[in-house]
Amino acid sequence: MAERHPHPKSFPHKEGGTSSPVSSPSLPGGGRGRGMGRSQTARSARWENIARGLYRFRSNRLSMIGLMMLICILLIAVFAPVIAPYPEDAAGKTRVSARLQPPSEDFAFGTDKVGRDIFSRVVMGAGLALQVGTVIILLATSIGVTIGAISGYAGGWIDDLLMRVTDIFLTVPALVLAIAISAALGKGIINAMIGISLVWWPGFARLTRSLVLSLREEPFVEAAYGIGAGHMRIIFRHILPNAVSPIIIKMTTDFGFAVLTAAALGFIGLGAQPPTPEWGAMINDGRRYFPDEWWIATFPGLAIWLMVFSWNLIGDGLRDVLDPRSRR
Repeated sequence: MAERHPHPKSFPHKEGGTSSPVSSPSLPGGGRGRGMGRSQTARSARWENIARGLYRFRSNRLSMIGLMMLICILLIAVFAPVIAPYPEDAAGKTRVSARLQPPSEDFAFGTDKVGRDIFSRVVMGAGLALQVGTVIILLATSIGVTIGAISGYAGGWIDDLLMRVTDIFLTVPALVLAIAISAALGKGIINAMIGISLVWWPGFARLTRSLVLSLREEPFVEAAYGIGAGHMRIIFRHILPNAVSPIIIKMTTDFGFAVLTAAALGFIGLGAQPPTPEWGAMINDGRRYFPDEWWIATFPGLAIWLMVFSWNLIGDGLRDVLDPRSRR
């Protein structure tokens, strides 16, 4: 018969010829004091790591430039109705008498083919671009991280099956597959976000699987399994929290490209439908007038570039902060 070991807290220890429980609060410098000391030490180390990370991020000038750009975009998106001189143009108002006007004092970015103010529509479209990118990244991350974590932890035929499905998605160019899915679901910005999310998750699945494979053999995972923790608890409470840094970095760097892909669907007419001020659709409106009326397509294109560029710079800075291999 297997020998049953008592709970660790029930072990007595000898001190001065007498035995007393290890966790006795009456002992000077006993378990409670040591526990509080370890907690304070861990908290101090955590804040020290945060301070070092912020210092590394501030030391990266390009990352700070990207952060400032993103803050400006966020402020523009929040206060768009106040900043835009003609916010009603985002709802479809037209003024035929002012059509195809070049940039001027009245129209900072000029007007389009029906007289709508380009500046107002670009400003009003900033919030939509941020919403689209956020929804796509969150959906893709949720799907990819779940599949990758289960695949890497389970192994065997489950791993083979999930990774072969992932490979099938990876064999088809993401934009082509997104176009096919969006066309099948129908035109509209919601269907475009769903279509892009369904082709964006394989990258997160591959990354998460590699992280889980390297973490599942760690001692803390074996300890959690030894005390009877369930598989889902081990995955989502012990493994994934230790793999979150590379996932955050990928989310940040992919955000801009998700916005760019959504703009591409809008450009070909599968994304947001008129009169929604979506940047890709605005570029499509100015395509036939380029290069004579260059401002119609140029300013929405610059807005997309600023969005993608700012997130890429922030992603580089977060990599310096969160990636242990970049720490010195």
